[in-house]
Amino acid sequence: MLINKMTVKSGKRDEVTAVLIESAAAFESREECIMSLVTHDADDPDVIWVQDVWTDEGAHQAAMSTPSMQEFVRQAIPLLEGMPEQHRVYPTGGKTPTGFPQA
Repeated sequence: MLINKMTVKSGKRDEVTAVLIESAAAFESREECIMSLVTHDADDPDVIWVQDVWTDEGAHQAAMSTPSMQEFVRQAIPLLEGMPEQHRVYPTGGKTPTGFPQA
């Protein structure tokens, strides 16, 4: 599972959110993508969180390397304050969607 924190330039949250939601639609046809969720931080209007769950890291890397996905990255990066923080975590329990990988 990947949790990404993106800090956007002031006033650019909605623009970046639109790019992220459009890019996530490209994952709809990929069975390896179990979940892709874009959320706004409740306390900071310049922070967006993206949570992705994939069956394996290779599937995520393959999806991100496609030309269409790289175009979304090129659109979003100039609107951010620095590079996204990416955290890899391994679910170990709790209520999860069907197919959610457990460590």
